[in-house]
Amino acid sequence: MNLIVEKHVPIAMRDDVTLSGDVYRPHDGATHSTVLIRTPYCKDDPAHANTWINILRAVESGWVVVVQDVRGRFRSGGYFVPFANEADDGVDTIHWIRDQPWSDGQVGMVGGSYVGISQWLAAARKPEGLIGIVPAVTADDVHSGWLYEDENVVLGFLAHWISILLASSKLDEESRPRIAALERSVAEGRIRTFHELIEETGDFAPYLQDWRDRSTSLAEPELAGRVEVPAFVIGGWFDIFLPGTVASFVRRRAAGTQHPHDRLLIGPWAHGLMGGWFPARSFGPESSFDGLDPTSLQLRWLEEVRDGRKPTKHPVSVFSMGVDAWRDFSSWPPDNAHRLRLQLHSAEVESTQMSANTLPGAVLESPVPTIGGRTFFPGYKVGANSGPRLLDALGVRNDVQMFVSDPLAEDIEILGTASCRLKVRVDGPTPVVVKLAILGDDDSPEWLCEGSSYCDFDAGSGKPVSVSLGSTAVRLPKGSRLCIYVASSDFPRLEDGPRSSLDILPGDGGPVLELEVLSLA
Repeated sequence: MNLIVEKHVPIAMRDDVTLSGDVYRPHDGATHSTVLIRTPYCKDDPAHANTWINILRAVESGWVVVVQDVRGRFRSGGYFVPFANEADDGVDTIHWIRDQPWSDGQVGMVGGSYVGISQWLAAARKPEGLIGIVPAVTADDVHSGWLYEDENVVLGFLAHWISILLASSKLDEESRPRIAALERSVAEGRIRTFHELIEETGDFAPYLQDWRDRSTSLAEPELAGRVEVPAFVIGGWFDIFLPGTVASFVRRRAAGTQHPHDRLLIGPWAHGLMGGWFPARSFGPESSFDGLDPTSLQLRWLEEVRDGRKPTKHPVSVFSMGVDAWRDFSSWPPDNAHRLRLQLHSAEVESTQMSANTLPGAVLESPVPTIGGRTFFPGYKVGANSGPRLLDALGVRNDVQMFVSDPLAEDIEILGTASCRLKVRVDGPTPVVVKLAILGDDDSPEWLCEGSSYCDFDAGSGKPVSVSLGSTAVRLPKGSRLCIYVASSDFPRLEDGPRSSLDILPGDGGPVLELEVLSLA
């Protein structure tokens, strides 16, 4: 088929700022529905513009595709403040599309990460003509899903992301060396706190101060509960935004905005790494996002919504690790999942690297290093430090405590959330970081999920703490054991702020894991 490509089309916003968009449409004179992609990462980069949906295939399927640089980025006018203008600008762009002679008035939005949260922001305003959104590897809440984990700043992601944004900004000759120095500082781990990041970026990113103050003026919280159009939510078990991704899907039911066409898809993917392969682990050919044909997957869903077709019987599809296969359910967590409580006991760890003068719970000069998991650091596109890594190195530190479960009495499949309850004693404000791992046949611990809480209370005599570890899907055979690592730091994933000694008290028998599982007996 023939198509028309219109580059750098001016699109006026309500405040007369002009944004730039590229329009790809069938050359047939008819009206068509539109797929809208609003990006801060350059609409003219074909690799990025086609990341989530193949533009030419979409046009061949009868859709118009509009790819737009968001305000203040690349060819669009105005000043870029992350999140601040995406709601109004998204609404205005949808209105502009509906006024075009090639539009049938129906618009769907797709894309991941920042492109995903921009969909939630616009959709919460309920613009006429928006039929559905496909937010991928993102969150619907700027603070709880994007910048913070409980009260802990997710510094590693934040510093790397900001350095990427600034490096691709319109810089003068004087500014380029400063941004290059910032990138080096981030890559080498020299920026250790949110305060240092604010100082290093200076006037390049003045909005960081609002983020540290948790200003709600940038974006409304928990947007998914206010979005009435259907949402096809896509996430990854090793993605930085996994907790926010799952929360955006689940909270729609609680808010009463869940739509019959809502869908959830989660695979063994990390941010920027959607192949199901990591240096330490491969989940097989079926695990690849590309293997699902994402263009057809998303277009079929948008057409299902637009045309009022019957929704799928099983709106939840998750990749279950261990068995390495896709599983379909009618809800998340599955309706027939039940809570399993596992009492954990202390694991005796011996290492010649420990000093005879140090005690468990002490704080070393260097923070506990991040190993694998949900990360977004330099090298993220090759899984340099994300996904299912072995955590053996944590066991040689005297500021990390390990607890192990008894062997499982039956085959189970963890399908849903994991959390850990423990009683802690600290001598000052500090993070409480918990990493959950599967112990292999050789007792090697493989990362499964993680989370953190923040103690800002006087817990000198001990206080119960509950740490959410997020969601996962994994099948474990009878006899398997799980373990946790508990520490007061996790750098560079979390900022290296104030931390104290952290002792885990026996409580009612020690730490307890709570898992949502299906029994397979």
